[in-house]
Formats: sequence, C-alpha cells, structure tokens
Amino acid sequence: MNKKTVISVAISIMFGVGAILIAQSWLETNKVAAPENQVYIAFSTMVIPVGTVIESKHIKLKVLPESMSADNTVADPDEIYGMIAKDTIYIDDIIRLERLLIKGEGSTLASLISENMRAVSIRVDDVVGVAGFLLPGNRIDILNTVSGSGGSVNTEVILHNIKILAIDQRAAIDENKPQLVRAITVEVNLEQAEILMTARNKGRLQLALRNPSDTYAVDFVSNKKVTNDDIVEIAPPVFKPRPIKKHKVEIIRGTTQESVQLKI
Repeated sequence: MNKKTVISVAISIMFGVGAILIAQSWLETNKVAAPENQVYIAFSTMVIPVGTVIESKHIKLKVLPESMSADNTVADPDEIYGMIAKDTIYIDDIIRLERLLIKGEGSTLASLISENMRAVSIRVDDVVGVAGFLLPGNRIDILNTVSGSGGSVNTEVILHNIKILAIDQRAAIDENKPQLVRAITVEVNLEQAEILMTARNKGRLQLALRNPSDTYAVDFVSNKKVTNDDIVEIAPPVFKPRPIKKHKVEIIRGTTQESVQLKI
C-alpha cells in the first residue's frame, strides 16, 4: 500500500468519525420533548426475570399524562441501565425504582439479598423440590420430618413464607416451566438459618410452594406437630347387600289355589 492510499484511508476514517460525533451531538440537542402536560415514562418491553441486568432491549418510553408520573417512575432509561430487577417485571409494566437494585460488588445474587438477610442453600430432589415447579422469586414453607424411636415420625412447619433467591446456580429463569434442580438458595435471617441447618441434620426437609398472593403467617405457638397417632387408618368401604326382591305367584290346580313366594 503506497503513501497516497494510506493518507486517503486515514482522511476517510477521520471524516467518518467526525460525522458520527456531529450526528450524536445533533440528536442530543434536538431530542424531541414530550408535549405540554405530558411526560415520558419507561415501560418494560418483555418479561424481565428477577436478577436480570437491565439493558436497552428491556425498556421503551411512552408519552403519558403528567399526572401518571411519580418520584419512583423513570423518564430517562440511561439512569437504570446496569441495575438489577429485584422482582419479576412483566411486559408493559411501568418501571419503578423500588423494583430495581444497584448492582454492588460480587455476584448478581449478592445484590439480591435484602438488608440483614442471608442466602442459604439446601439440597433438594424432584420430590422435595415440588417436582421442579420452584422458580426464583417464589415463596415457600419448609417442613421438617424427624424419625424417632419405636418407628415414630413427627412432621412440623419450621419456616414459612421464605423467598427463593436462586435454583442451582441461576438467579433468573427465562422459561416458566418445571425444571428439576439439585439445590435451591433461600433468603433467611441468621436465626432462621440456624433453624434450617439444625432441621436439615435432624431429619428430612420438604418444601411447600405458596400462592404469590398468600400472606398467611403460620402461628408456630399453636401449630402442633403431626405424629403417627394423627394418621387415622381408613377402613375399606362397606357395601350394603342388594335387597332380594320377592314375587308372589298364584298357582291353581283344579279347584285348589296356592300362593308361592319366588326370590329373584
């Protein structure tokens, strides 16, 4: 490549870069403002699973009445790029700041842990894990079954309304379908972590999936253990014998008449 060609290529690159910078500057200075009494509000373009890092593909802007704007809504998407979805955000939801987290140092999972809470992992199988229907963001109750002497078995609820942070090594799942996993990570405080670890070593854990709208709190004081004595054997059903129908038949022999009962 001769000297003239090199110079021509360099000049072309300089002009190209200059054109891009001028275009960007023009777009910034001529950004279309929302009409009077209306504002831009950020919406989701798709389902954003919990733990997802927010990118431009997740966000779209809509022009809405100013009355719909609030301190927790987002007008400039650049402010939230790189943040993490705290909960699952569904398509066409308004993006609100309280549903997002600033990604801190370390893993995405660490950023999802609430203040004064801890992440604890427990091993599960297809039965303990509710046949694979557990997903990050779900809430569960945890039961503990302990075998005692003489073949006795006790089961009790040890923790309730516990949030699942991750399944296996995933804090976000794109597909809402059953997935068999080997471990789940739950969010608990230190006291709950102690209870969970003790119960895990005493017996078998079982998870019970809660409805997302279920806020019922288990009363551990009045909630009693279930033992062998509480399991009543169900006797086989007893069927009544079919009633025997009797039919009366009149038999006439010459001048003699006789009544006979026939069983059918």
